[in-house]
Amino acid sequence: MKLCSKIMTGVSLIWTCCLLLIWVAIELSHYFLPLLIALIVLSTLLTFWCIHFLIVKNFKKLSAELSEALAKNDFTQRLTETGPDEFVFLSKQFNKMLDILEAFHKKSITRSDEQIKKLQQSNIELKREIEEHKLIKNELISHKEHLIKLAHYDNLTSLPNRVFFNEMLNKTLKHASRHKNMMGILFIDIDRFKNINDALGYPKGDWVLQEIANRFSTVLRASDILARLGGDEFIILLNDIGHTKFASPVAEKLLQICSEPIKIEHHEFSLTASIGISIYPNDGISLEDLQRNADIAMYNSKHAGGGVFQYFTKKMNIEAHEHIKMEAALRRAISNNEFVLYYQPKLNLKDGSIESVEALIRWESSELGLVNPSQFIPLAEETGLIMQIGEWALREACRANKAWQTEGYQPICVAVNLSPKQFYHQDIAQLVVSVLDETGLDAKYLELEITETAVMDNVESTIKKLNDIKERGVRISVDDFGTGYTSINYLKKFPVNILKIDQSFIKNIPSNQNNTAITSAVIALAHILGMKVVAEGVETAEQLLYLADNNCDIVQGYYLSRPLPEQKIVLQFQKAEHLEILPFSP
Repeated sequence: MKLCSKIMTGVSLIWTCCLLLIWVAIELSHYFLPLLIALIVLSTLLTFWCIHFLIVKNFKKLSAELSEALAKNDFTQRLTETGPDEFVFLSKQFNKMLDILEAFHKKSITRSDEQIKKLQQSNIELKREIEEHKLIKNELISHKEHLIKLAHYDNLTSLPNRVFFNEMLNKTLKHASRHKNMMGILFIDIDRFKNINDALGYPKGDWVLQEIANRFSTVLRASDILARLGGDEFIILLNDIGHTKFASPVAEKLLQICSEPIKIEHHEFSLTASIGISIYPNDGISLEDLQRNADIAMYNSKHAGGGVFQYFTKKMNIEAHEHIKMEAALRRAISNNEFVLYYQPKLNLKDGSIESVEALIRWESSELGLVNPSQFIPLAEETGLIMQIGEWALREACRANKAWQTEGYQPICVAVNLSPKQFYHQDIAQLVVSVLDETGLDAKYLELEITETAVMDNVESTIKKLNDIKERGVRISVDDFGTGYTSINYLKKFPVNILKIDQSFIKNIPSNQNNTAITSAVIALAHILGMKVVAEGVETAEQLLYLADNNCDIVQGYYLSRPLPEQKIVLQFQKAEHLEILPFSP
């Protein structure tokens, strides 16, 4: 306001003087007109100069400083606070504005820096997430490929597995159906492979499977498919064969290459295989039928002794259905308690007494009637049901024998047959002790019969098991002696009480010289080793007399008595002392 006041005062003074001079000049116009004009011009110039000096110059200076600060974007620069008060005031206001802008600028920079840091951090995290995503994606791809491989290939041999084989077989069946091609399915099972795992361990057993898989691969054409179904089972698709007989030479090559010696460290052994063959379309047009029928044929090869191949036939299919039906009935028989024991007496040739009885199982089926053991015992062995059946027979025989003693009959021994599977896959010594404790039968009145084949299957284990049983006071006999390959060296190590001569050698004596020679030799050998001899299958008086003359200890067979149920065998006990027997002294 002071600047404006000064300007107004100066301008008023100038123009007052000018007006005064103009009035004088008008009065004296004749003489001072040029002077009047000059004064007016001078007043105007003085007015503009005053305005310029006091206002415009200061504005320019202020504007220049402000422009410079804004142009440089330098909010730290300040305007000069000099000159008239109004301009000092304006400079201060501009400086305050610059202070605000500087503070805002600093705050914006700080905020921008923070945002930049956040963005940089986000960028780093985003890159890391992208890398992790790539890694996860690669891992997923790798896992997917691995899962696909696991789903379609056997992990041990790298051969196609069951799933992949079935997929390929289905596709091949469609192609064969369109083009009227013939195909062969070979189902292969390595015989007694479990012995390899038991003897050498599973790692070496796995190595053997890999070796067998490699050998099989070398026999086949590129168009054929070899797969591993699991365990020691393989399956082969012979694609587009011209005749059913084409499968025979392939099967022979497979059997041959399988039987070649295998060496693992210091072990060398050979394997055999059982092969079943089904042909498309002769033996089925579906995957299920072809595989099932090849499997049936394979089992027939195995039952034939292994190391052979067989083609599927309709007869096999009938037998397979009967097999399934019999297994189902056998399982029901266990649940329904349909088994009974019959007892066949064993006669002591020295004094004519019944020394013991052999417990023989029978199946009184509600559907099939009385079933012979030869029909269901092999099936029970195969399915593992023999474990339950055998344990029941042992317990029932001990119970019956104890009951006879309680009824006042002369104590005798009861002989119970042990299956090979029961002998090797069960703690038989502990089971015997448990049954004897449960029934109250003294151990000396129990005899366990074990086949010659079973005792020779694993000699060291057999000796240990037999010793465990013998220590309990139970008698042990070797059944079917002469049909196996018992070494005399091993026989003398076995803690055996009795040798039972197989009935195949008793048959046709004394007329058959070979049988009589073998029988006499076994009797002599047993007595040298301190064992008693039982001759089973005695059916004629001539056989009985010959055995008595040759110092056989005990006999059993139809000539003396057929196997009898529990209620009838006691009648034999009652009349035992009245049995009429030929003189036994030589």
